[in-house]
Order: sequence, then structure tokens, then C-alpha cells
Amino acid sequence: MPAPKSEWDEERREKDQMPVEADDVNALSLSMGKQAASYLGASSVKVALTVMLQIQPQLQILLAAQSSPDASSDENARINKIPLFRAASRSTKAKPPIPWTYKGQALVDAYFKRVHILTPMLDESSFRKYYNEGRRCDAPWLSLLNMVFATSSIMSTPSSNLSHIKYYNQAIEHVHLSAFGSSHIETIQALALLGGYYLHYINRPNMANAIIGAILRMATALGLHREPPPEEQFDAAVIETRRRTWWTLFCLDTWGTTTLGRPSFGRWGPAINVQPPKLVTEQEESDSAQYAGIMPLLENIKFCKIATKVQDMLAVTPLLKTEDRSHLDGLLVEWFNNLPWLLRSTEPCVEPLHLSRCIMIWRYWNLRMLLYRPVLLTLACKAQLPIEEQDVVAVENCLNAAREIIDSVSKGWTRQQMSGWNAVWFLYQAAMIPLVAILWQPDNPSVVHWRAQIESILELFEAMQDWSLTARRSRDVVSRLLEASSQISNATSGTDPHNPSLQRGGPSGEHWDIVDMLDQDWPWNMEVDGLAWGQQIPLLEEDNDAGSYSVDDGSMGVDYLSLATAETDALSQPPQPPP
Repeated sequence: MPAPKSEWDEERREKDQMPVEADDVNALSLSMGKQAASYLGASSVKVALTVMLQIQPQLQILLAAQSSPDASSDENARINKIPLFRAASRSTKAKPPIPWTYKGQALVDAYFKRVHILTPMLDESSFRKYYNEGRRCDAPWLSLLNMVFATSSIMSTPSSNLSHIKYYNQAIEHVHLSAFGSSHIETIQALALLGGYYLHYINRPNMANAIIGAILRMATALGLHREPPPEEQFDAAVIETRRRTWWTLFCLDTWGTTTLGRPSFGRWGPAINVQPPKLVTEQEESDSAQYAGIMPLLENIKFCKIATKVQDMLAVTPLLKTEDRSHLDGLLVEWFNNLPWLLRSTEPCVEPLHLSRCIMIWRYWNLRMLLYRPVLLTLACKAQLPIEEQDVVAVENCLNAAREIIDSVSKGWTRQQMSGWNAVWFLYQAAMIPLVAILWQPDNPSVVHWRAQIESILELFEAMQDWSLTARRSRDVVSRLLEASSQISNATSGTDPHNPSLQRGGPSGEHWDIVDMLDQDWPWNMEVDGLAWGQQIPLLEEDNDAGSYSVDDGSMGVDYLSLATAETDALSQPPQPPP
């Protein structure tokens, strides 16, 4: 819970020295100050880090000691001031249409290959028709087309490419405040790409969350949440676009907030009767291809309905009753067991289908891990208290789910950013489980396996650096925690166990559970989004490329705009603030 006078500002990098990856959601920069934090619940990464510090308070000292006292001058030179995100002011000046180009065509093709498969809200045939004609110059179309270009540019290039900034700036020229009163579905779709993907990518998770919430309200104003009455005549393609847009928003909101511990605020309920997407055509020869294209969304809708139940229950209390937790887990397992063969198979397939089914499976194991994680964290905080049999099973399920994530990512990730962005985020979350386990039970025979899992994660982070902005920083954070845990283990084995400096638990030796920790003021001055507990830790060294990145499907973005270096000059015009 943020402090009463908390004023989290995602632009505070303008005045505070912070790593470019810093935000108050993902804890990649290791900051947990309550004076600059938004509300986060038990399923957030910060809670796992807080538990590690509660188990072993000296961890903060060891982590700080590992930081180099001098940041690289080259590193400092390449990190520019971060431009603020500003919604454009209303302008009556007419904008010219965007003509067809070969580069634009390539971006459109990449969008429908790597983004549309996950969130198929656009009608592909009409979108391509409008782009090929190059005549439309209205604000909804220009904002949507530029957001398609920006998102596609990210997903089809390595992390060092900055061309998306130009398209982003062009898109927000058409996103002024009055856009939120728009009744145009293309405005909603443009904002969905902005809040569902791009703002997470440039490390604005709270702004992204707010925009998705706003456009859900905009969608209800258009009636997208309701199925049209059968007596009203609508074009079949229009009805399908409305359905796909609503369910895409539903999924984006679920994916973006599942790991924040915030309630869903009724994104799903009895007042929403819109039907799932359907095939528009009845032609038998095209049914197979169309079904393969829409199938991931159909299954993601089912998954997100279960995830909404999990999210809402964890928002009430992280320590669910055993029967409630088993019921929710049973729903997830049943969903997984009933997946179509194409989505469960590991057989080679076309890239879009491979991408969608991999990310779907990673989300499945991640949610099962988060469902059981509060038990692990609470037991770790309670140290030597008796453990009941159902809690032992819950911990085993949590550890197994983390292991499954690592195994699935290592086998399924590919060298492109949509895959790398998601893979790094899910690996980063999974790494917290064996790290907590090592700090909790350093003498457990399974420690060797837990360390091996973390080493595998570090190797994957190394391989993903060109395909995820946060891979380098994630690797550094996890390796620091692993090294610190080794030092603590060695010190404990050779030190008097009655030495209070090595006893587990919070100050004064008390043991808190996870509910206590969510409600109490933490006793340290921690900035675990800067790893600065009363001191400023230098930025980590990164390579000389113009970036490294994140998905968040849960929202793990890097402030990519801060990395606009020499490559930005290669753009036809450097990014300018909107009018």
C-alpha cells in the first residue's frame, strides 16, 4: 500500500537518478520505497523481493556491496534525458494521408504475423484496403495506422532499433484528451495498442493500466460489451470486429494486471453478453485457416476468465483457503487439458501459431505459480513454525510451476522481440521462486537443483539480450541475488547460529506472514527500484548497443525513449514533442 502522501510519477527520472529500467511495478531496478509507489498486491514481484529481505535482512548489504562504485562514462554518455509522454493538444490543422510504401507494407505484414495472432481486433482485409488506397486522413485512422507501425517496428526488429519512436510520436499527435470521448472504434483500437503494448514497452505500466481501463469504458459506451439484438441488421464483418475488439481489450487488461495484485473492477460479469469471436465465412475451404488464426483468442478468452477469478480472489487475500486454491487450480488444469491439439503440441508449425501457443503456455504456468506462491512466501517468513501437509503440497506445486516455465521457455522462445519480451518477463518471475527457496532452506538437498534452475535462467537471459530490453538488467538482478544467497549460506554455515545478525526474520526477531507485510510499513528505507537503501547505487553496465528490452504481459518495459542515441539521428527527423 502506498504511503498516504505517496506521489508516484513515472517521469521522475527527470529529477531522480534511476536506472532506465526503473518503475514501481516490476522492481527490476530493485526499489520499494513507499513514498513513491503505486498499489501492488501479493502477486507482484516486489512482494517476493520483500520476503527475501525479511528472511535475510543482510541481503540488502550484500547486494549494495556488489555494485560497482563507478558507472561507466560511456554508459552515462549514452543515456539521454527521457522525454515526457504528452498527449497532443487539439489541433484543427488538417493532416495529410499516409501513402503506401514498401517499408510500410513490410510493417503491416509483420503486424499481422506477430501481433495480430495474439490480439486479432483489426479486420485485416479492410485495414489493408485502406492502407493500400492511401486516402484516409482522419484522426482515428492516422492514430491507428501509426500505432500499428510503432508496435510492428518493435516486434520485427532487434532491441537496438529505434524507428518505433518516430511512429509513436506521429500516433500521439492524434491522441488528444477529446479522443476519450470518441465513439470511433479505430480510436479504441489505437489506444489498445498504446496501452496494451507500447506503454509497457517504454516502461509506463501505470499509465498503460489507466489507459486500458479508460478504453474499456469507451468500449462500453459503444456497446461493444453487448451482443446486437437479432432483429437488428448488421454486417457480419462489423459484428465480428466488435466482438474481437471487446475480447482483445478483455485479454489485454487481464494480462497487464494479473501480476499487479489489483482487482479486475468488473471486466467480466453478467452484464457482458457479447459472444466470443466466430468465423465470418462459411466456405469450407477457408474454415481451417481461419480457425487456426482465431483459435488462440478463443482459448485466451477462456483462460482470462479464470485468471480474472484468481486475480479478484488474490486481491481480497493472498492466503486463500486450501479448497478455494484447489478449485481455481483445477479450473486452470482443466482448461489446459482441453486445449486443442494445435495449441498443446510441440510439433513444428508456422511462426504465428508457434508464438501464440508458447506465450499461452507460459502464462498458464505463471498463473499457477502465482496462485501457490503466497504459501511459499508466508512459510519462508514464518521460518521454523510447523508446516501442514497441504502447505507442503502448495510449495511443491509452486516450485514445479516455476521449473515448467523455465523448461518451456528454453524450448520455445525464438529470436524475435514478441517472443523475447514475454520470455524474459516470465523467466524473471520464475527466478524468484528458487531464490526464495534457497534463502529459506539453504540446507535443503534440493538447493543444488534450485541453483541449476537459476543458472539456466541466467544463460537464457544472456542469449536473449538482442531480443529483450530487460534481459541484461534481469540477468544482473538475478545473478546478484544468487551470489548474495551463496555468501549468506557460507556465512551461516560457519557462524554461530545464535548470532542475531544471521537469524532470519525482521528486526527484533519477529516473523511476519505475507498479509502482515502487505499491511505494515516496512522497517527499511528501501528503494528496491534503484537498489538504494539510503544510498544511490550506480547504473549497471550495459553494452554499447542502443538498448536492450521487455512484455509484460505483465508489463515489464524498459524506458526505451531514454535510449534514443546516435541511431535516432538516422531517422528522417528526430523525435519532437507533440504540439
